[in-house]
Amino acid sequence: MSFRFLYQRVPVKERICSYYLCQKPILRNIAQTPDGRLWHYGCLNTAKDEQHKCLECFGTFDGTEAVLSEHEQGQGDTFSMEMKLSCPYCGAEVSKHKQFLEEENLAIL
Repeated sequence: MSFRFLYQRVPVKERICSYYLCQKPILRNIAQTPDGRLWHYGCLNTAKDEQHKCLECFGTFDGTEAVLSEHEQGQGDTFSMEMKLSCPYCGAEVSKHKQFLEEENLAIL
């Protein structure tokens, strides 16, 4: 499929980048993954380079597989919902990148 087709077919309001750190409208440099999600080309490459590790199921995944989910956060009587990165396999909250975990293991040795 031609990328020009995506620019003509999908309106700007629906051309939102799937990268969890971006989430902005795509005006140029569009890319589409086989599952149909739209990305900025640079965001897609950055997401592929990221590595995350789940602290519950110990699964590893990259930024293209990352899932944003709502988590409740609050202190005392005040609660709010915020979007956090979750594991695509078990749904647990992911708090650290794999690169940080490797640095911690090297520091222990």
